[in-house]
Amino acid sequence: MRQSTLVSLLRAVLSTPTAPYHEYHVARVVRERLAGLPHVTVESDAFGNLVACYRRGRKKPQLAYAAHMDHPGWVREAGRPVFLGGVPEERLGTHPVEWFGDFGMWQLNPFEIRDGLVHARVCDDLVGCAAILAMFADLEEQEAEVTVYGLFTRAEEVGFVGSIELAKRWPLPAGVRFVSLETSAPRGGAEQGRGPVIRVGDRTSVFDDAVTAELLDAAAAAKIPHQRALLDGGSCEATAMNLYGVPAAGISVLLGNYHNCPPDRGIAEEFVSLGDVKGLVKLITATAVRMAAGKAGDSSKARLRTRLEQRLRDHRKHERAARKAWKREAC
Repeated sequence: MRQSTLVSLLRAVLSTPTAPYHEYHVARVVRERLAGLPHVTVESDAFGNLVACYRRGRKKPQLAYAAHMDHPGWVREAGRPVFLGGVPEERLGTHPVEWFGDFGMWQLNPFEIRDGLVHARVCDDLVGCAAILAMFADLEEQEAEVTVYGLFTRAEEVGFVGSIELAKRWPLPAGVRFVSLETSAPRGGAEQGRGPVIRVGDRTSVFDDAVTAELLDAAAAAKIPHQRALLDGGSCEATAMNLYGVPAAGISVLLGNYHNCPPDRGIAEEFVSLGDVKGLVKLITATAVRMAAGKAGDSSKARLRTRLEQRLRDHRKHERAARKAWKREAC
């Protein structure tokens, strides 16, 4: 996808207001953006999560990329405003709120690009939503013979509610692996601007090793700048999925001003590197295409095992000689 097209997509998605349980505006934008893609279908589950699928050809589905549609915000309950999401209490009364009917968001600039950084009222996790939309568009343009899912979940910020509802009634074929796309605070030596981070795990759990290996191998094969790190600042939907028996991994774009909280005080726009977002789109697209092409078994770990087995065979003659020495010493 050309940078100008990606920027236009990011502007449309990130400027959309949202809050936990009030993701309907984002869901509408997702449906509108996918409506023009002939090989993509979109359905809604009983909770309102969106399940989109790109299907061209007869390839077996192997991956589902997921991002949540909500962001910490204000809602009206019993006629009074209540804040939902992880923001320190001492910051809640420090900034004006803009209301969109039954929910409100901080009064911030919806979208701007400065010096290669995307500044927005919401990056977490509308960046992930936009990346999935961009992937579907890229697959259409490439006429890729792939089947891959995109999951757009609700109410992640209040306890993974949407993803748990999805996991409990898992609607996808057996064998489909879940990959959470997130924006996360830098941890574990990872740095903003050096590519998307393939996550070892989060604060709560370690992710599925096989799925993580496929992501790393796809990044290496396509020469996509990337990082590998344990981002333990919080938990993401991959943890929820693993708890319910769905193999899951995670990728993050590193985020500044996490949950609109600058390091010292106040409320401000979140920001991400545009280059990191481009890398994320390339990575998830390349992984889907690579696995559909039957290269999933050609992982770095499989090759390592082959080398170790060959080394074992090469050294068996030394082991046989050593065994004779053991017998002599034992006598």
